[in-house]
Amino acid sequence: MDADFVVDAMGRSSRLGTWLQRADWDPAPLSRLRIDLGYATATFHRGDELPDTVIAHSAPGPFSDYQPTLCEPGALTAVEDNRWAVVLAGYSHHRPGRDADGFRARMRRCVAPLREVANNCPMVGDVRPFHFRESQRRNFTRLDRFPGGLAAVGDSVASVNPIYGQGLTLATLQASALSAHLRAGASPHAAAWGYFRRSDAIVNAAWQLATTADLAQPHVTGPYPRGYRLTRWVGDKLTAASVIDPLVNTAFMNVVHMRAHPRTLTRPALLLRAAHVLTGLRRNPPASAT
Repeated sequence: MDADFVVDAMGRSSRLGTWLQRADWDPAPLSRLRIDLGYATATFHRGDELPDTVIAHSAPGPFSDYQPTLCEPGALTAVEDNRWAVVLAGYSHHRPGRDADGFRARMRRCVAPLREVANNCPMVGDVRPFHFRESQRRNFTRLDRFPGGLAAVGDSVASVNPIYGQGLTLATLQASALSAHLRAGASPHAAAWGYFRRSDAIVNAAWQLATTADLAQPHVTGPYPRGYRLTRWVGDKLTAASVIDPLVNTAFMNVVHMRAHPRTLTRPALLLRAAHVLTGLRRNPPASAT
C-alpha cells in the first residue's frame, strides 16, 4: 500500500522494528524495566454515600517505604450510570486476583472513600485482573538513519506503568508534537527527526517519573539511572510534604498528571517550602503521620 506518511500506532506489540530490519533498516533501541505489576478493576453501584467525591487515590508513601503495610494502592472514580470504577494494584506476589471478597478486603485497607464504597455499595459484575510485566520504550533519536514519511506514537514508542494513568496523556502529547512538527513546514517525505526529538522530551519526562517510583520497589532491581539516589531522596521529601501542604500537592500532582515537567519540582521555592513543611511535621507529628 502506497502512502505519503505513515504513523505506527500499533502499541506495545508493534512489529515496526521487525519490518525495518527486513528492509535493511536498524530498529530503534529498546529499553525495558521489569516491574511485575498486577492490577484489578471492579464496578460498584454509586448512591449518595460520597456526594462530594469525584475521584480518590490511595497509595503507600515514604513512611512505609512504598510498601502496602499501612495502606493499599488503589483509586476510585465516579463514572456514568451511577457507578464507581475502582482499581487496585500490587507488585510481584501481592498482585490482586479475581476474588470479589478479597477485592473488598483490600479496599478496606485503602483511604476512607474506598473503605466507604467497600462497606456500603454492591459490586456490579466481576473483578477483572490484569498483568503488566514491564515498562518499555523505543528510542528513535539514537538511530543514525530512518525512513522518510514514517513516525510512531503512543505505546509503540513508550509504555510505562499504567497505575500512574499517563498512557493516554503521553499519546496525546506525542500527537501534538507530531502536529507541531508537520505544521512547522517539515517535509512529510523526510525522516521525522524533529518530531522524534519533541517526542523524546515528552517520553523522558514520563519515563523518569514512572521508573523513579517503580525502582523504589524492592523486587525492581534496575538498571538505575545516574543520580537515582538523589532523585529518590528529593522525591520522597516532596511526596511526604504533598500529603500535608496544598501548594506542594498541586505542584506534585501537576507533574504526575503531566501538566508540568518534572524539572518544575526542583524549583528552589518549592523545595524550601517542602523542607519547611517537613520540619514542622517533625516538631509536631500528627497521629496519622505514621
